[in-house]
Amino acid sequence: MNQPDTKMLKQVLFLTVVSYALSRLLIGNLLFTIPLMVLAPKFSNRREALFPVGLVAALLVITEFFRAEGALSSPEGRLLLVIGMFIPIVLLVASAVWIALDDRRTFYRYLASSMFGIVASVVVVIWFTRPNEALQRVDSAMFETFRTLLGGTTGGTQASLETPGVALEGLYRMSVMAIGAMLAPLCMVLVGFTSFMAMSYQARFDGSFNVRVSRWKVPEVTLWVFLGSWTLVLLLILAKATYLYRALALQAALASSVLYAVQGMAIVVHLILRKGIAVNTTRLFSTLFLLAFLIPGVNVLVVFVLPLLGVTETWIMYRRNE
Repeated sequence: MNQPDTKMLKQVLFLTVVSYALSRLLIGNLLFTIPLMVLAPKFSNRREALFPVGLVAALLVITEFFRAEGALSSPEGRLLLVIGMFIPIVLLVASAVWIALDDRRTFYRYLASSMFGIVASVVVVIWFTRPNEALQRVDSAMFETFRTLLGGTTGGTQASLETPGVALEGLYRMSVMAIGAMLAPLCMVLVGFTSFMAMSYQARFDGSFNVRVSRWKVPEVTLWVFLGSWTLVLLLILAKATYLYRALALQAALASSVLYAVQGMAIVVHLILRKGIAVNTTRLFSTLFLLAFLIPGVNVLVVFVLPLLGVTETWIMYRRNE
């Protein structure tokens, strides 16, 4: 093995270890595919570039099976394993698709990378609305954990705890239903953020990268998906439809909103560049990502203002000099 091959092997092993180590951390579990996508262009062909993805996937599956070995004999244990592996599997599949489609336009590459997460989210929501005994037991265990975290410090007698307990159960149910309705767009946000971080690192010495980002725009047909899905959500709410139909419609509406949020961020970058202000898009997007996930109140502005900015470009020409 010559020196370049040895150096390449070391990089593969190092970034694979970094990716696997990140996957074992609470926050790193959302970002662990970034090193795999950063590494991909170093390979001469796509099959080689996909090898580290497969290796990390194998390590994750083996680790989780060994960790849950005692619980796999029960339906509840297998269900909890599926729940715990959902986001990592979605991100691994997305990174593999992203690497495989490296010659396609960024928008279609991103959409294809998100497709598995979208389909898997729909399947999960449908599955969870048809409860069985194992799912009900898992649900009860998760509610007990939720009640311990939020209501464990409440004092008093059992009678005094009855009303707070009912309120906590209502909050828990509302949280579960909200997560179900937002699962597909959440996967899209995570896939988009990891893909962008990898892409921006690869283009860190490319002075035209910010300009390319400022030109991102979704196809015009997306407007009909956006308007149609949100209209359907409103009609289903007025008709008091069952949760499943409302959740699926809301997933479609929020998924189209994510696409317009990306366009909204591109508009923001364009306006900043037009004023002659130097902008680091990696820091800007990272800040918006953290605001959307961590800070109550401010995240509402990020979630609603950016898609609105993207949608209104249909009628208002924000990027005049293009």
